Amino acid sequence: MKFANYLFNARKVNNLGDNMQLIAIDQIYERMGIPQKDIVYIDKNELSTYKGEYVILPVTMPLIDYIDGGISARFSDHIVPVFLGLTLVTDTLLPEEVEYYRRFEPIGCRDERTLNTLRRYSIQAYLHGCITATLPKREIEGKSFNKVFIVDIPDDLVQYIPDNIKKDAVWRTHLHDEPIDDPKALMRQYYEDYKSEAKLVITSLLHCSVPCIAAGIPVILAKTDISYRFSWVDKLIKIYSKSEFLNINWNPEPIEYEEHKERVIQTTIERLFNAYKKYQAIYDISWFYEQREKNEYIVDAFQTIKTFIDEKMTDFNATYEYSIWGLTQMSTLTVSYIKQRYQNAKLMHVYDSYRKSVFEGITSESPENIRKYKNDIIFVTTNGAQSAAKELFNDIGKSSESYTILEVIR
Repeated sequence: MKFANYLFNARKVNNLGDNMQLIAIDQIYERMGIPQKDIVYIDKNELSTYKGEYVILPVTMPLIDYIDGGISARFSDHIVPVFLGLTLVTDTLLPEEVEYYRRFEPIGCRDERTLNTLRRYSIQAYLHGCITATLPKREIEGKSFNKVFIVDIPDDLVQYIPDNIKKDAVWRTHLHDEPIDDPKALMRQYYEDYKSEAKLVITSLLHCSVPCIAAGIPVILAKTDISYRFSWVDKLIKIYSKSEFLNINWNPEPIEYEEHKERVIQTTIERLFNAYKKYQAIYDISWFYEQREKNEYIVDAFQTIKTFIDEKMTDFNATYEYSIWGLTQMSTLTVSYIKQRYQNAKLMHVYDSYRKSVFEGITSESPENIRKYKNDIIFVTTNGAQSAAKELFNDIGKSSESYTILEVIR
């Protein structure tokens, strides 16, 4: 079993901040001492189809594109998600999503809206904030920082920026319409620029402001309106809304929260290692057997029933009436196979010699009652009924064209 991280290159607009979160996960892995060879990078658009070696995947990026089944269909069964920074736009969950989140509790949420949504469904959750808040402080010893970076600010803010700040500022965007070969590398370069040169960063972006705050860079965070996505950042820094642009402090101090940062890092590392310890042994066993040259496989006990259905029930629109004798998993498989092929077929009776049970909404009855319904197609779906079925069918003169008996292929 290995650890994983995303690969992400947007199909249209690339918000480089998405990859800033992946850079932060790489830093966590470095802190954990995970060798590069033990990290698998999975394209974000291929998470549901991934079938490689089993992995632990920290979930930090927004997963807001639509997918049938929601989060329950988001990850393949070869991925064990550890939710560190989940963020949701919706405030409702599908039943299958609730079940999925509960499998992987506790859920770390990036914002308070998501936290409240999960808690309404009695899902254990906590406010983790963004993983980029765990990035280390920059080295300042012997360094000189002399640049102001202005990154994707509201148009209305420009008039309020003092001329001496605007004069030599570097104006930059993290939102790129054009194709980018490696957005993660570009984001890493931008971040290195901020760490090595910035005396001040002015921005409206979450994943520009937070990484810079974490690095110890003075930041002015200003937005026309404050999104729910920032409903945790305001614990660390003042967020200026449009009505407050006139009152901005243009000479802010760096934010200091190293003790809290270390607590978040240690909690994150502990959660990842705990997930690894929980799943590593069982999935390594499974992976050993899964990695083989595979044959064509059949459900041998079902083969005689399947052959009968395929050969005798040839009209897919017909109103076939059939019954089951002997309640086993083979009964469920038989009914499921018929339902998939014949929309008008109808299960009439369920027979079992030893118990009264409700199956597919029908209460089981004694096989002796078959004498009253000689024309039904009968599927005998248990080994234990073979002899009794043959004897009864012979006694009532039932045509071999109207029944089949489970036989295991040798």
